[in-house]
Amino acid sequence: MRHRLFGIVVIFLSTLNLSPLFGQDSTVVFDDGHHGYETGSIYELSEPELILMLDSLFESGTKDSCAFVAIRTRLDELNAMNPKNQFQSGFAFWPAHRFYGVWNTTILFPYRDSLYKSEQITELDLSPQISGDFTYPFSGVVTSKYGYRDSAFHRGIDIDLNRGDTVRSAFGGMVRFAGRGGGYGNVVIVRHYNGLETVYAHLWKIKVKPGDIVTSGQLLGLGGSTGHSTGTHLHFEMRFRGVAIDPYFIIDWDTRKLNANKIELIRTRYGYAVHPVGLCTHLVKKGDNLSKVSQRYAVSIKQLKAWNGWEGYVRLTPGMMVRIAPPEEQNGTY
Repeated sequence: MRHRLFGIVVIFLSTLNLSPLFGQDSTVVFDDGHHGYETGSIYELSEPELILMLDSLFESGTKDSCAFVAIRTRLDELNAMNPKNQFQSGFAFWPAHRFYGVWNTTILFPYRDSLYKSEQITELDLSPQISGDFTYPFSGVVTSKYGYRDSAFHRGIDIDLNRGDTVRSAFGGMVRFAGRGGGYGNVVIVRHYNGLETVYAHLWKIKVKPGDIVTSGQLLGLGGSTGHSTGTHLHFEMRFRGVAIDPYFIIDWDTRKLNANKIELIRTRYGYAVHPVGLCTHLVKKGDNLSKVSQRYAVSIKQLKAWNGWEGYVRLTPGMMVRIAPPEEQNGTY
């Protein structure tokens, strides 16, 4: 096993060039006693790939200190550029671990209520540099939205599909749960580098396992109707620290793109309100009313009326623009 791991590391590192770290004439050579291997550029590798490489080097028993220094230096550089993917006390292997402190592959949502209550406002960076471009999990019609449905609360959206259709990851990250999950049936949960977790339920077949590193758009499973399901569809959820968020707050279902690259999650008694950073005007869509806009952005109806110059009863119609921040702060449209 040790020799096989070493062989994998050697093959993987054989294309790398460490001259940016050690000078133009410097090379790092791995020697197993029989062969020497020159390395190439580690700047093309992601954090998880570098960590897996480091683990394999330890298990292989190699004594090449230059390789360890090079990988560790590059990891420190990546941590400095993206501090959201680490504990405050240092680097952590699991995506967005500083937000959670827990990695559990056997329980759907292992987070305590105290974790949700730990911060009033949390900013998440959804930009492509963090977790890749957003990918719509399946290009189907939304048949059921987030919210109360038949006296029960529906914590996600349902997307129509046929058995065997491809279900893809919304962002890059790591699979935290993949298996049978009660009413969810066959379900996959992915923890993303941006801090969100996404849920893909009622699958016919699962194509990943816990610990798998996935990219945005990568196959997770095939659509089905397992668990508590009355027909083939994908039940899709977005969560943060175990608390479900209305995907409509984050994704524009008309364009199937993100509403904003940076958002503030504001803890309320209803869950999380979502405020796009730097965007202070809401475009009214079908089904919106003043109460929904108020809950969505964690601002009071009284504030909305004051910022928009309204009095008395206000009826919102599609196409209206609603200020969701004081006029002097207004610099964007949502």
